[in-house]
Amino acid sequence: MSDLRDKRLWVLIAIGLAIRVALAFAFRGTNHLFVEYLAASRVRSWDWHAVYEGFVPWTYPPLFLGWLAGASWLSDVSGLSFHSLAKLGPTLADVGLALAVYVYVGWRGAQERTRLIGVALVILGPTFIATSGYHGQIDSVAILPAVLGLMIWERRSDKPTRALEAGLLIGLGGAVKTVPLLMVLPLLISAKSWREGAKLVAAAVVIPALVLGPLWASGIDLHQVTGYTGVPGWGGLSLALDPGLAWHNVTTGPALRSPSELTRHVHSAARWITLGTLVAYTAFVYRYRPALIDAAALLWLVTFAFSPNFFLTYLVWGLPFFIMAGYLTEVAILQAFLIVPAVAYYLSLWPARSTAVGIAYVPFMFVLWLALVAAAIYVAVQIAKRRVQDRPGSQPPLVDLAPSSG
Repeated sequence: MSDLRDKRLWVLIAIGLAIRVALAFAFRGTNHLFVEYLAASRVRSWDWHAVYEGFVPWTYPPLFLGWLAGASWLSDVSGLSFHSLAKLGPTLADVGLALAVYVYVGWRGAQERTRLIGVALVILGPTFIATSGYHGQIDSVAILPAVLGLMIWERRSDKPTRALEAGLLIGLGGAVKTVPLLMVLPLLISAKSWREGAKLVAAAVVIPALVLGPLWASGIDLHQVTGYTGVPGWGGLSLALDPGLAWHNVTTGPALRSPSELTRHVHSAARWITLGTLVAYTAFVYRYRPALIDAAALLWLVTFAFSPNFFLTYLVWGLPFFIMAGYLTEVAILQAFLIVPAVAYYLSLWPARSTAVGIAYVPFMFVLWLALVAAAIYVAVQIAKRRVQDRPGSQPPLVDLAPSSG
């Protein structure tokens, strides 16, 4: 791995690690850490019914619970706070994402400066730092294997084992959170044959099936995992359709105002709306056959833009792929813009709320939703244009400045 010897790379990694570790030990984070603490204690007592059916249930597959149980044990032994140790898992995943971005951008022929900028957008990116170092959410842990799966699929295109390797990696992410399983779609479109595609899908479901199967066989109700569709009013379509609900969420409290009738209908149909979006996406990429990284970037853009419910932490699913696709400036601007609503969101979780928090959150999140819709449309149009330019007899552009050109 001679391309990992640049000292500037490791200086960036060290700075990013130091920031996250300081945040992890200085702040408890959010109420999500309470859920992790309960889940860890229940796993250690081997009470899986309480994990998934208790008053505060775990809503994800169980793979990450092993880390949490280990953090709980180490906290008891060392006296260090559980929430600090638990957040080290997402912190290390951020390091993995930064290194993956560095390697992938290098594969595409980028200069060292561009590669280091890509690393900085992850390891020093405010969205990543807040999600992992302060919040303690596990989105980086879930999406890292899917990023590696895409890299394996693309780099080992001449190997008969790439479907198995990429599928298992995506499934590994899916055993932490189910959302990374969506990465099967862009890979499937570029499969060389239906057999390779079938092998990819089968490999992707193996690990989630192995970790969820025994729980299901034990009679544990897993609807919190399979049926979870988010919470309305924090972002996405639900915020756009009912900004008043978002205002009450951050200024008064989410339990003190019922969603509008339209929002309730949209929320109840969330899985169907998401399914329809994914079907349309699949048809589009099948029709235009974009470069794999462009297809991945479009997947997350349409997911963010058209799914009913959205949290800022979800951006971690897509940001690595946007960077890998070449949208470095856009990702930098996006993360800078989101500092204000991110701070407002975390302030809204404190007992004291204010109108200022609503002003700093709701308009910014509405603009974010508009930007994601516009970005999805823009990327789709660029993909369609490239397909037209690639047709026999068409004239190529004099200069190709598209991000996917490498």
